[in-house]
Amino acid sequence: MDIEQLRTLVAAVDEGAFDRAAARLSISPPAVSQRIKALESQTGRVLLRRTAPVRPTEPGEAVLRMARQVLSLHDAARVELGMDQAESTPLDVAVNADSLATWFRPVLAELAAPGTGISVRLRAEDQDHSRRLLLAGEVAAAITTSSAPVTGCRTIPLGAMVYEPRAAASLLEHSGPQPDLARLPVVVYDDKDDLQFAALHRAGITGRPPEHRVPSAEAFVRAIADGIGWGMVPRLQLPGAPFAAADTPLLPVPGLHPEAVSLHLQRWSTALPALAQLEDAVRRGARALL
Repeated sequence: MDIEQLRTLVAAVDEGAFDRAAARLSISPPAVSQRIKALESQTGRVLLRRTAPVRPTEPGEAVLRMARQVLSLHDAARVELGMDQAESTPLDVAVNADSLATWFRPVLAELAAPGTGISVRLRAEDQDHSRRLLLAGEVAAAITTSSAPVTGCRTIPLGAMVYEPRAAASLLEHSGPQPDLARLPVVVYDDKDDLQFAALHRAGITGRPPEHRVPSAEAFVRAIADGIGWGMVPRLQLPGAPFAAADTPLLPVPGLHPEAVSLHLQRWSTALPALAQLEDAVRRGARALL
C-alpha cells in the first residue's frame, strides 16, 4: 500500500471530510477521492462511509489501525535518518478518569517532561470502553480492563484499582443502621459507569435507586462527601490517601463490599521509541500505586 494513500485515509477520518483532508494535505479534494478509491481497489473493500462526518467501515478500521502504525514508524525512521527535523512525537492514549486523577498523574508528568520528545494527547474514556478506540485505530495505547489483546497490540497487566462503597455520615444518619439500598441515592460518573449498580447486584439489590451523574473524578468524590448519594470511591482518593479528593470522612456503606478492577495497558506492538517510553512509565506508575 502506498504511504500517501495511507496518510490520506488517516486525514479523511481525522478531519471528517474529504475537503478538509485535502486542505490538511495540501492537495485537491479530487486527489483525496482518487487516493481513497485506489486504496479501496487494492484491498477489495469499501473503507470509508461517505457520510458527514466520514467514518471508517469495519474493514476500514483495520486498515486505519495499520495505517496509523505504519505512518508512525515511517515518520520516526525519517527523523532517525536525518531526512526530517525532529519534532515531538504525538502519542494518543486512552485513560479512564479515575486513573487519570490518581496513579496516572505521575506517569503523565514523566512523559511530558522536557527532553522526552513526546506530545501526549489523552482521551478520557471508561476503562471498559477504551478497547474500541484501539480497534478503531484512534489511539496507540489504552488503559483497559480487557486482557485480550486487540489485533496488532500487546497487553501488559498493571494491577488493580480498588473501589470502596462509601457515603457521608449525613446521608447514612438519615437512613438508619441498615439503609434501604434500593432507595438510597447513588452517585455515578456517567451512563457508562456501572460500578455502583454492579455492587448493588452482588448484594442482591434489584431496585434502581435515585441516581445523580457527576462526570468529574474529583467532583464525584466531593459530591459523595457532600451527602448527595453514595458511590464506589477509588481507595487512592479516600481521605488520607495519596490523591484524596475530599477531607470529609467517608463511611463504608453497610451491606456492600469493595471491588478490585484489574487494569491492563494495551499498546501497539510496533517498535516505536515513544511507545516504549510510555510502557516503562506506566509500569513504574502502576507498580508504585496499584
